Formats: sequence, structure tokens, C-alpha cells
Amino acid sequence: DKAGREAGIFGLIYIDLDKFKQVNDQYGHRVGDIYLQEAAARMKRQLRAQDILARLGGDEFAVLVSLVYSRADAEEIAYRLDRCFDQPFVIEGCVLNGSASVGLAIYPEDGISKDGLLSASDAAMYLAKNSKQNSCVHAIG
Repeated sequence: DKAGREAGIFGLIYIDLDKFKQVNDQYGHRVGDIYLQEAAARMKRQLRAQDILARLGGDEFAVLVSLVYSRADAEEIAYRLDRCFDQPFVIEGCVLNGSASVGLAIYPEDGISKDGLLSASDAAMYLAKNSKQNSCVHAIG
């Protein structure tokens, strides 16, 4: 509502941890739970104080990127989120090479409602997941 009133823009980044089910299946739910916590901590370190990271459920997260001046500002944060999985996770003696698929949608360009933005960023994330050559994909609007 505030962005609409003030003609502002913001980004919504959708993040899905790749192959999370395999982590649980191979190493157990305890390691999977710790992996989720450590992944969230890594992602949080990529954000600015005003950004909000939320776990949507399972292995899916969303980031509300407020106070951006252009799509490029949100793209930079999405890129950092994607890259924060480059280093392996070491959990209880297990070395996990994590990765994530990241999708970005921008208000109002890619949607004007929360459902529209979530749908656009989710669709962009699935494009990223399917094309892993460029793991951060933008919403198609």
C-alpha cells in the first residue's frame, strides 16, 4: 500500500533450496533442520537492515526488498542470495554443497498485489530452477 501511495518500487525474491529432500533422505532430518537454519543465516547476512527474510514453508523462502530505486538494486540482492550458497555447508561432519534457485519480481512492474508478486517471483524461480545456467531469473511480466 505504501509503495502504491508513494509511487515507490520494491522487490520480492522467491528462493527454493535445491535438492533439499535429498539432504533429509541422505543425512536425516536433524542435519536437514540445521541446514535450513544455516542457509537462513547465510541469506540474512546478504540483506540490508530494512529487508525481510521469511520462510514460507519446507525449503522455500521469500525476501521483501524495500527501499530500492531500480530493478538493478533488487537484482544485486538476488545475486548475493544466490551466491551465498557457493561455499559448502559443514554440518555434523557432513559436507553439503548447497544451492538455491532464485526468482525476482518487482512492484509494480511484475505485479501490483501480494498474490501477483508472489506468483511472478515463484514463476521466475521455477524458470531459474529449470535453466540452472543463470540461477537468478526475473519475472516475465
